[in-house]
Amino acid sequence: MKNLFLLVLMIVPFLGQSQVNIDSISHIDYQALHSSNLNDIWGYVDETNIEYALVGASKGTSIVSLQDPVNPVEVAWLPGVDNIWRDIVTWGDYAYVTTEAEVGMQIIDMSPLPSGTSLNSVFYNGPMGSNWSSAHTVYMDENGFAYVMGANRGNGGVIILDVNTDPMNPVEVGTFDNWYVHDGFVRNDTMYLSHISDGFFSIVDVSDKANPVLLGTKTTPHFFTHSSWPNDQGDVVYTTDEISGAFIVSYDITDPVNIVELDRIQSSPGAGIIPHNVFVRGDYLVTSYYSDGVVIHDATNPSNMIEVASFDTYPGQTISYDGAWGVYPYLPSGLILVSDITQGLFILDPTYEKAAYLEGTVTEQGSGNLLDQVSVQIVGHNQTDLSNVQGDYATGILTAGNYAVEYTKVGYFPQTLTVDLLNNQTTVQDVVLVPIPPFNLTITVLENGVGTPIPNAKIRLEADLITHEGTTNALGEEDFTLYYQESYRITVGKWGYVTFCADQSIDNSTGSLIVQLNEGYFDDFELDFGWTSFGTAQTGQWERGVPFATNSGSAPGLDADFDCGGMAYVTGNASTLNPDSDDVDDGLSLLQSPTMNLSTYTDPYINFSRWYYSEFNQITDTMRFFLNDGVSTVQIDFAAQDIPNQFSWIARSIRVADFITPTANMSMAVQVGDQQEENINEGGIDYFFVSEGSVVGVDEVIQNAMSVYPNPATGEIFLQGFSGAKSYEIMDLNGRVLLNGEVSEGEQIDIGTLVNGTYLMIVEGEVFRVLKD
Repeated sequence: MKNLFLLVLMIVPFLGQSQVNIDSISHIDYQALHSSNLNDIWGYVDETNIEYALVGASKGTSIVSLQDPVNPVEVAWLPGVDNIWRDIVTWGDYAYVTTEAEVGMQIIDMSPLPSGTSLNSVFYNGPMGSNWSSAHTVYMDENGFAYVMGANRGNGGVIILDVNTDPMNPVEVGTFDNWYVHDGFVRNDTMYLSHISDGFFSIVDVSDKANPVLLGTKTTPHFFTHSSWPNDQGDVVYTTDEISGAFIVSYDITDPVNIVELDRIQSSPGAGIIPHNVFVRGDYLVTSYYSDGVVIHDATNPSNMIEVASFDTYPGQTISYDGAWGVYPYLPSGLILVSDITQGLFILDPTYEKAAYLEGTVTEQGSGNLLDQVSVQIVGHNQTDLSNVQGDYATGILTAGNYAVEYTKVGYFPQTLTVDLLNNQTTVQDVVLVPIPPFNLTITVLENGVGTPIPNAKIRLEADLITHEGTTNALGEEDFTLYYQESYRITVGKWGYVTFCADQSIDNSTGSLIVQLNEGYFDDFELDFGWTSFGTAQTGQWERGVPFATNSGSAPGLDADFDCGGMAYVTGNASTLNPDSDDVDDGLSLLQSPTMNLSTYTDPYINFSRWYYSEFNQITDTMRFFLNDGVSTVQIDFAAQDIPNQFSWIARSIRVADFITPTANMSMAVQVGDQQEENINEGGIDYFFVSEGSVVGVDEVIQNAMSVYPNPATGEIFLQGFSGAKSYEIMDLNGRVLLNGEVSEGEQIDIGTLVNGTYLMIVEGEVFRVLKD
């Protein structure tokens, strides 16, 4: 047979991978076959009922015969421009392949199969005068209309093509271009679209292809809506957010204007695995779940999704885009096709099994009030459900048996009950929780050494299950109602004082606590002291919170060392791993401190920890720090490129008098700017404080490798402590570049033309103060 390739297969189970209710039939290693990663996948059946896997690869499209599923054979390989995205659907004997490589949509005529394997293909780029050359994905409805999504035309919405009339020559018949569309599904003249970066899905009537009508929208929990797929009845839709730790979510779409969430579930809760594509197959959801492989959920009751099968295609678990990209569960044989990015093609045989269901209502003892947010967990099972506002909960498990079930809610005594669960049956277990008797605590905040009450001080009490927050009154007091007698983390602070943070055992006999604060300027951002975020950037404005990491290492997922808690200020803090989803774009992102009176200090130093990342190291895209005395503003620190280790914060200690005279009306501002197109810019600040004199060891952290001498200097300076040549810039305190060039160790730099004063010298991101006498 011409162009037929026989493959070396793994017939044995894929070693080291976990599997439940799914058996491995065979596996093809595309790294060995084509030195290629995989992306999306689809299925096809020819006129002789032979099934095929249509495999999207980074280097082309592969067509694999499953005439013998244990011994699959690649019958055609159509090489393409190298690209990580390649999406495939079929209409009749034709495959439609989109890619974000700018080649258009490839149309493959598969009608010669199985006897002929030389397949003709053409590329379609849109109608004359309205061309497009790339698209993220394509879907085909039951009437022969193709829906191209994420094309590089307009907003990247949906382009509707008639391919039924002439499959090799599509005709554009309509568009829906309100927003960018990442993926979608179409049936019965209704589109279900996922607007990934806009964070919602939409439902659109396309009975008139030339005039689509928006029916409704709904945001998804992680605001990064990747896929949406309705059930067979069309009254429920299931979505995924392509973000670490996101959920598969079910929605009642009976009324598209008022879409209601029904349930949400994770695979491997707490591990941060990313869900990708969810498909509906009868009462079941089949999802490609990146490093968890393929996961099947019983969705007989859309309000109670339960995992019943899985096959892990990827060795290990990550919070990144590793593992199963695509899955296709619709072959007549029932086999599932899975494309793992690096591990290859898997042909799997699933067993679809009904779960054992548990439901009930939780109320409060005595009052009979319905209780929401009650955590319900089958002991030994990794899934947790929360009761809704009607007090109802719904959970379950794959295997029938006798189980202990724990019911917990903050402020109530936990309760454990034993229940019998049977497959394909619902067990009803109502629960009554007993309230924990509360007790009172008064915290008084005073100025240390004086005893003067401090009003408007912020207080946070953190226990294992609950956090209490409050603000002191004019007497420096705040009253709390507590439930748990245990150790609390107490954080107390106010701008103009040094934050207090300590662990304290508190019980119903404690009654009151006194916290004394020292005067000074300190902020580790555990409490909100009123820093102001503003600017012109379209995304990436400064946010206070626990930092989220990115999968590129551009943002560390932790705050600075030495301070209390885990919060910091960062530019954008979306939970997505994508570094380009919430960085500083198209403008400036600024953060300004509250006012400080530094005139009371003899020699004040500004101290803070920072990190900054700029993908292309452009001098126009920078992180800058400024001091303002109420009249004028000067630059005191500068970063222009990614730091050597993005997961480390850099400590800075800067003498105020080197730049400006300390006054009673001072503030510091931090600016991250984006002027370079397509650049990624992100920054963070933490552990801010003002010290009397230099903090030993802080400023040297960044400058211990290189040094400038002499300093002060009259006409020449030298850079020492490095090898090779280094690029440098010398700028004034307003950020204007006065000198620049390249210097080797021991080579002089002439600053004789500069007027006497203080300057900043930037050497590949390192900042030095240079004093010209």
